[in-house]
Amino acid sequence: MDNDIKDLLITLAKYNTITNSEMLEILKDLKPEKLTDDVNSYYKSIMGILNHLLLADINWLRALGNTIPELNYVISELEIFPSHHPSQNELHWPSLNEYKTSRIKVDDLLERVVSSMPSSQYNNILKIENRRGTLEDKPWRILLHLFNHQTHHRGGIAVLLDQFEIKNDYSNLLWKV
Repeated sequence: MDNDIKDLLITLAKYNTITNSEMLEILKDLKPEKLTDDVNSYYKSIMGILNHLLLADINWLRALGNTIPELNYVISELEIFPSHHPSQNELHWPSLNEYKTSRIKVDDLLERVVSSMPSSQYNNILKIENRRGTLEDKPWRILLHLFNHQTHHRGGIAVLLDQFEIKNDYSNLLWKV
């Protein structure tokens, strides 16, 4: 069972990397102001949504690195990234090029995390402190949440692209991985 969970998460990590890359390829053709225009969403703009996604991934990876000894290497690799979640209007990565460089690094790290974590660790209960309080849960559920969160927000970006009349079919796990 633990190996099945690991295989599933490896698949999701690969899909995540491919899909983020495809989405960024579509977004690069937008005018920069279209990425930062207010689109009446909680995170205001496409860049706001992207910043939120990347910061959430960084913070979940930090939490795993701080609680799973085999993942301690994650902490040093994440030192180059911000450690706080800004207000919804603050952008750590104001341009798509800056964002893309960091997104690629984090997606690569995420793939390495799910591959390097021992299968026996996936069902251990972790205790994680974050801005919402204390969470006690299993690493596989935390990672599943992370991937689901990515899918949710990429879907929101797809809707915005539909409204801009930009073709954007970048979401099909079965044909990618």
